[in-house]
Amino acid sequence: MSRKKSVILVVLFALMYISLIFNKNIWTDEAYTMELVRENHFWGIIQNTANDVHPPLYYLIVKCFVLFLGDAFWVYKVVSVIPMVLAMVLAFSHVRPWFGENTATLYLIMLNAIPCMLEYVVQMRMYSWALFFVTWAGLGAYGMCRSESRRMRRSSCLQLTAAGILGCYTHTYAMLSCVCIYSILCIYAFFVGRKKKDHSLIISCLVSGCAVAVCYMPWLAVLIRQTMSRIENYWIEPLTWKVISGYPDYLFASRIPGSTVMYLILCGVAVLICIRQCRKGIQENTEGGTALLMLAIPVMTAVIGIVVSVLVTPFFIARYLVPCMGLFALFLALAFHREQRSVQILLGIFGMLVVLNSYQKNYETEYHSTHTDELLRYMDEHLGQEDIIVYNYEAYGFIYNIYFPDRVKFLSNMDFSGDYGSIWYFDSCVTPWLDSQVLERCGLEKEFVMTTGIEQNEFQLYHISHKE
Repeated sequence: MSRKKSVILVVLFALMYISLIFNKNIWTDEAYTMELVRENHFWGIIQNTANDVHPPLYYLIVKCFVLFLGDAFWVYKVVSVIPMVLAMVLAFSHVRPWFGENTATLYLIMLNAIPCMLEYVVQMRMYSWALFFVTWAGLGAYGMCRSESRRMRRSSCLQLTAAGILGCYTHTYAMLSCVCIYSILCIYAFFVGRKKKDHSLIISCLVSGCAVAVCYMPWLAVLIRQTMSRIENYWIEPLTWKVISGYPDYLFASRIPGSTVMYLILCGVAVLICIRQCRKGIQENTEGGTALLMLAIPVMTAVIGIVVSVLVTPFFIARYLVPCMGLFALFLALAFHREQRSVQILLGIFGMLVVLNSYQKNYETEYHSTHTDELLRYMDEHLGQEDIIVYNYEAYGFIYNIYFPDRVKFLSNMDFSGDYGSIWYFDSCVTPWLDSQVLERCGLEKEFVMTTGIEQNEFQLYHISHKE
């Protein structure tokens, strides 16, 4: 019966995410994803990402789905839901066999109860894939440590290697998290090998790590070039204590009053429980130490990001910890899975309340936070085949082109004397300004339609047509 409950949870969470993807509301980075995938074949995607700041694997995955399922918005969004479902499947393939049903259930709840997760699971970005690969890598590393048979250790080693390679090619901070996983694993393997006078584990770790390093080598030169070109020239603001202290809010804040504080208290209590478990002796209980090592990955990743940002240039923001959140959820699950039933129930209730709260917030964000749907409905009814769209907010041009491919022109490049049908003008009240004398010379008149917008860019919509 317990297993059925976990299956039901996975299905409910998956349906919850799917319910958020049937809209056309995207933000700037998501528009970049669509533009990159739409306008390039596989090699073009690799070339363009080499000039960006992220590795290419996520975009290549999206390209495969788009080729098979089409270019609809929901296709791009469902690509991000799939890895979250895979991360939940790890509860059955790895967590439950090793740690029991209670841990698997708590892992599922806490994974989905981290407030920032709902946002990134339906975004057209690589964070949910990075989360799956890093979580899989962490479990693969644990499998290598706990496996007594060579066959099981070989299987875990192959999983760690595959997850490490895929994670490195998905996000730079997923790569750093994998480096942290390998570092902890090698230190553990070294001491265990010296104690047992059996060096097979450390050899397996080094072979796996070398395999990942060799496979990542072609992109390492690109990463170095990307990094050097953005020193003192990147959009992330300098780190201050105020910025760093805001990281927990970014990850854990919700509409539930004090949710960040509750998560921090929960984390502190979990650490104390793990320390208490460790004091019982490694022969009696290993989950406490394992849980602390799972927590160590996001902590180490954050420390590396902060140090690099302080010593070199700002390269780290809170959302780069999203790939580690699967291991954070596993840390909480392992810490509390041996506590009293009442404690586990309270934790589950807290988690489900956060899930429902986050779902309500993200549903509003996806479906009701912008004028996009309103604008698209209006344009579907009124945009003729010969009509053209003109805009004056240059930075948003590529976003407009996502919604109206090959129908948009920047105001400065527009020839109003050309042979067009109607002209629809998106006026964001920024320069350049539309010269009314130009319209007069071309025999055109401008009529205000409504205040609307796309993404968070609100503008005045005008209809420009020939005078009768």
